[in-house]
Amino acid sequence: MKTYKELMSEKFNFKGAVKTGMLDKYDEPHIKTLEKKGWEIEEFNLTSSGYEIFISKGSKTVKYVDKKSPSKALKLAAEKAK
Repeated sequence: MKTYKELMSEKFNFKGAVKTGMLDKYDEPHIKTLEKKGWEIEEFNLTSSGYEIFISKGSKTVKYVDKKSPSKALKLAAEKAK
């Protein structure tokens, strides 16, 4: 069993998110868009404020939130990230 520190240091795994039902396989183009722009997904969480996605590029980290669905939060991040 992994420790809390090991779990927190793991990178986002798209296939794992699809397998658990958080994302759909049709969300993959948004992941690829972020990767092409040089962004990495650090965290993808469900909180009381909605679905939060944290993306980073170098030392810059940005947070996007959507209250309705994780797919919309991912799409928002892919559209707004430069």
